[in-house]
This record gives sequence, structure tokens and C-alpha cells, in this order.
Amino acid sequence: MKRIITGLVALPALLFLLFNFKVETSQGKVSEAPEKNVEKDYSISGIVHANDTLELIFDKHNLDKSDMRKIYMESKKQYNLSNISVGSTYTFEIDRKEHTIQRMQYGIDDVSFLDVKRNSEGFISEVVSLPVEKRIGSFTIDIRDNLASSMPGTHKEYGKLSMELSDIYAWDIDFSNDIRNGDSVKIIVEELWVGYAFKGYGDILAVEFMNDGEQHFAFRFAHDGYADYYDENGTSLRKALLRSPLKFKYISSGFSRRRLHPLLRIYRPHLGIDYAAPTGTPVSAAGDGRVSYAGYKGQMGKMVKITHPGGYETYYGHLSRIPRKVRKGTRVSQGDIIGYVGATGLASGPHLDYRIKFNGRFVNPLKIRLPRGDSVPAYMMADFRSVVDRLEGMLGSMTMPVIAQKEKKKHSS
Repeated sequence: MKRIITGLVALPALLFLLFNFKVETSQGKVSEAPEKNVEKDYSISGIVHANDTLELIFDKHNLDKSDMRKIYMESKKQYNLSNISVGSTYTFEIDRKEHTIQRMQYGIDDVSFLDVKRNSEGFISEVVSLPVEKRIGSFTIDIRDNLASSMPGTHKEYGKLSMELSDIYAWDIDFSNDIRNGDSVKIIVEELWVGYAFKGYGDILAVEFMNDGEQHFAFRFAHDGYADYYDENGTSLRKALLRSPLKFKYISSGFSRRRLHPLLRIYRPHLGIDYAAPTGTPVSAAGDGRVSYAGYKGQMGKMVKITHPGGYETYYGHLSRIPRKVRKGTRVSQGDIIGYVGATGLASGPHLDYRIKFNGRFVNPLKIRLPRGDSVPAYMMADFRSVVDRLEGMLGSMTMPVIAQKEKKKHSS
């Protein structure tokens, strides 16, 4: 794990200068630095400072303004040099005799740079992508309180990973309410490197999630131009509906046939789940379907209703806002934003009233058994087993935290 954490400290953007020999571009072309004539050319390099503009940089180095205009106009097709960023690097190759720019390079980010070269007609530019190497990384998370705060660091890449894990298990595990202290996660993931610099994570390849003493496996497998996550038997982790239509929340009121209403102070059914969350929290469509209602609906306030295949309907109440594009008849896909948490209608505070109706009858969203997505096709099972056997071996060689081992033993006894 030390290797990964150390890599999170990115090298300066000057890294692109290391690749001024042959570099493969995204278009498949090869960009080669011109051979140096020591007697003829010299270089000017620098770093963009606060308030710098392209014009100020040219003034600082006493460079030809007519070249600046030509470079700016030519480069605009690839990258707008009026958007140069503080900390980015630049290099000019200058003809010593004529004092003209032969080449300019600007580091757009850690993995690409703008390359502008003089030719017989003026200048020609392209954005060059530095070669990214994919390596296989792995680490284990010992969960305390929640997944995000249990990650082995605060780098944004860890935050992205925790969100992706939440998405992978969105149909089975509610990461706001189902997580227990002592849970653990083993992850095998692609690491992206440029030279010696770690640039982030790619696809999660395999996960072993120990949740409340139960193992949940996820393996990434691609077939027929499509990649998804499956359990160890090749069954899709996807279901018709998400376990929860929003993140960053807690359950403030559960499903009940007889609940004391907090405002009316009378007992009546509460046929959904109330998820308390800050006003404005995005609410996602729980599954593919068509909007059958979007608007104000009495005590439910601003509400969206979606009809799904297989006899399912979902309701999203007390919304603060419904996007304009979400209207009756709109087709939505699972995960699309269809509203934002609020407290409209009869509500004691900001929350989402989420309901599921199956074949005309309201059911408990936390207990309903939903059909899975398509499993790995039979003709691909041999390939799938080959991938899973290799990844299972890697997961098996990783050490589970001691507290997670105790939890597993307790639940198996």
C-alpha cells in the first residue's frame, strides 16, 4: 500500500518534457522532436504564474508577437491558449540567428501537452498524449463508521473509488445504512501511471466485500462490447431497481402499515421509506422506465412517478425541484437524475419519500426481492471462469483485517 500512497503525489507537469522523443498520439501519429543544432537553437522554459497570459509570457521572454498571434490562432483548433493554468509549464525552441520560434510546447495536464511546430506555411499544432501504463494494484480497507472515511488516504482518487464501489453494490448494499464497523473490502484495481508518476485509478477489476459477516464478490467482465460486474457464479449484480435512489442519507422513517405521523399526530400507513438528506441532494431513477407523473401531488409535494417493466412503479416525494426535462412521458434510465431532495408538501424536514408499488400493491423497498439482470452468456462462461479464477486467487492471497476475520467466524458459528 505504501507504493500506491507514495505515487499519489504527482510529479510536476514538466514530466511531458521527458517524452520529447517519439510519442504516440491519440490519432496514431508519431511526434518527433527535431534534431538539435547546438550552434543554431536554444530553449526557453518556464512555469505559468498567477495572472500570466500568453502575451505576458511573450513579453517576459522578448518573443515575436506576430508569432504569438499565429500560434494562438493555429492552436485554437486543439487547445485555447487563453486558458493557460497556473503551475503549467511551457518551452520555446528559438532559432538563435533569426530569433524566431521554431517550436512551442505547453503542458495541458499531467498526461498531455500542446505541441506547436513551425512549417513552411506558418505553424501546425497537435495535442500529444503521454503513454499511460496500466498496472494492477490491490489493497484492503478496514471499515470504521463509513467507507469514505475508512479509505487509506484523502486523495481525490480514493473518494472516486468509494463512489464506484457504492455504484457496483448499489443493488445489494446501502452504503449509508448497511455498513457495520468491522466490515472489510478487498479491492483489485487498475493503476494508471505516466513514467514514475501515479495518475489515478482505472477500472475496479474485483472486489470481496465482507458486510455484516457475509461475503459479496464482484468481478468485472467484458463481453460483446459491454462490461459489467458479476458475482462468482456469473450472475449480474444489476437488478431491476436500485436498493436506494440517493446517496448521503439515513433512514428517518421506515415502511409501516401503522405509523404515528410526526405532524398530524395520528396513526396511518406509511407505505415507503423516508431518506433524510440535505435539500438539493440529487435523486436518481431507481430503474429504467417512463415518467407517468411529474408535478405537485398534495401531501407528497413535488413528486415524480416512474412506471417500470415487470409491473413495478416507483414514487419520489417531497422534492424541492424537478428538472425541466423530467415530464410525463419522458423515458429515463437507471441512475438518471429525476429530482432533488426537499420538504414540499406535508413534510417535517428535507427528505425523500421513496415508494415501490408492485402489481398494484405497495411493498417495502428494503425487503422486496428484485429480479437480476442478464447473467454471463453460456458461450462466454469458460472465459469468465478463467478471469474469475485468476482474480479469486489474487483476492485469496490478500490478508483480511483481524476484526473482519472475527466477524466472519462469529457469523459462521
